[in-house]
Amino acid sequence: MGTAASPQAMPPFEESCPWCGQVIPHEQLAEIRKRIQANERAQTRAIERKLNEEMDTKLAAAATAHQAEITRMGRDNVAAITRIRQEAAASVVAAEGSAAEKYAAELQAAVEAKQQARNELAQVRAENERVMTTRLGEQREALEQHRLHELNAEKARAFQEGQKLEEQLARVQRQLQKRTADELGEGAEVDLLEELKRNFVGDDIQRVKRGTPGADIVHRVMDSGRACGTIVYDSKNRTAWRNDYVTKLHSDQLAAKADHAILASAVFPAGNRQLDIQDGVVVANPARVVALVHILRKHLIHLATMRLSDHARTEKMAALYDFVTSERCSQLFSQMNVITEDMLDLEVKEKRTHDTTWRKRGELIRASEQAQATLAAEIDRIVTAPVVPLKKAK
Repeated sequence: MGTAASPQAMPPFEESCPWCGQVIPHEQLAEIRKRIQANERAQTRAIERKLNEEMDTKLAAAATAHQAEITRMGRDNVAAITRIRQEAAASVVAAEGSAAEKYAAELQAAVEAKQQARNELAQVRAENERVMTTRLGEQREALEQHRLHELNAEKARAFQEGQKLEEQLARVQRQLQKRTADELGEGAEVDLLEELKRNFVGDDIQRVKRGTPGADIVHRVMDSGRACGTIVYDSKNRTAWRNDYVTKLHSDQLAAKADHAILASAVFPAGNRQLDIQDGVVVANPARVVALVHILRKHLIHLATMRLSDHARTEKMAALYDFVTSERCSQLFSQMNVITEDMLDLEVKEKRTHDTTWRKRGELIRASEQAQATLAAEIDRIVTAPVVPLKKAK
């Protein structure tokens, strides 16, 4: 049996270096391996550390870049949002501005329409007032003319009817009131004086005091401050004619050196009415005295202007008296009466027609006023109504 070999007898374990090929003892190999492993571990840790550092650096750079990108994107987003908001605000403002402009335009149009309506209404009112004023003026003038014609007609009728009743009325009044002839004559004289003063303003017309010799009234005809002649008057309110009325007035005419003498009397010599000439004295109905004085006054002014001699004046006066008492003058007076009556009748008919026209015109005017009032009320209702604001654009 063989003997076991001792360890010392075993060949030593040897290995070669993998890099250089040298033989390395086993003991050294373990140490080298430890060193290699330690180096590998150190290198691995260094590599890991370096890789970690590089990774950290890259991560930090990436994080910084990412943060910068986030910041940039945030700024871009903020700018975009701001721009969007500005555009939206501008759109809203533009929409609101357009709505406001439209509302302002509509309001201005409404104001202008209101003003135009007011102007048109004022023009209509002014035109209606002008037409109404004109019509009222025409109506007043027509009514005044009608009133004057009625007065003239009444005077004419009173004159015609009074001629028949005048003597009886005077007699009855004297009997009832027991007034004397002088008192009756004084009343007629006062009436004639007032009538002359009213119709011949500017002339010198004086009443002679009671008890003083002379005519009852002295009338001095004046033209632009120049005395052109004199007319004397007596008024008699009697029931019977007496020739001494003319004799007395003729004497008063001569004493006053008057150009004409007029006796106002309701009674006349037999066979005469209205107008008569007795011894150079004109006897006239009281209703004809004023018209006669107009003729004589114009004659005196004309003679004073012509400056005729006394003889020529006498001839002219005689010719005038002949005309006054002529049939032609009587016909003219009658024609005047007929024309006056026809005019009065025409005025009465015209007044009846006008009454109907004025009544219809008044109804139309009232209807026009009501329509104007309704129009004004409608316009005021529109103008004073509260303004509804327009909806803002969304």
